[in-house]
Amino acid sequence: MLKIKKIKRYRIAKYPRGTYRRKTDNLAGKLIKGGLTVSILSSLGACGGILAPDFVTENEARSIIKAVFDDNNVNLEEDISYFLKQGETDSIELNLDGYNDSLKVGYEYIYDEDYFTFDDQTVKTLDSLINESGPYIESSPYIKCIDEIDKEENPKYEKYLEETIQEFIDYLKTQGVI
Repeated sequence: MLKIKKIKRYRIAKYPRGTYRRKTDNLAGKLIKGGLTVSILSSLGACGGILAPDFVTENEARSIIKAVFDDNNVNLEEDISYFLKQGETDSIELNLDGYNDSLKVGYEYIYDEDYFTFDDQTVKTLDSLINESGPYIESSPYIKCIDEIDKEENPKYEKYLEETIQEFIDYLKTQGVI
């Protein structure tokens, strides 16, 4: 049975002073607690235990893309600086993998450090210029951006690149650009 007892005097609870953080256990902390060390983790990567994705390199993509442009009699200069206007006063310098100044046609295979300059906004701007219509269409560049390709997800990447660029060129032909 529960007894109710009157308290004559109550002390205020004293808590320890200081700031405390809740410790979070992340994967690295759990592995180290479990006895694995960084050297074992790095040796797993060297032995093939942890594999990084295998992407189509920029040189591989360039050779495939250049062949398609060459087959369509479009000569491109490589590694061209191009200033893209993104507004009234805003412009960005792009280093394009291939570009033909007279046709204003080019491409960029976005790989590795290209993601710093070819961010989502820049790619959207370039894509909108391809499909743009109006009186200033002749001054707009036609630059096809292609994200890096994972070889495991797309083992027929050569065919994919060829078809993507051929569709781009066919579209430009229907618009009278080429």
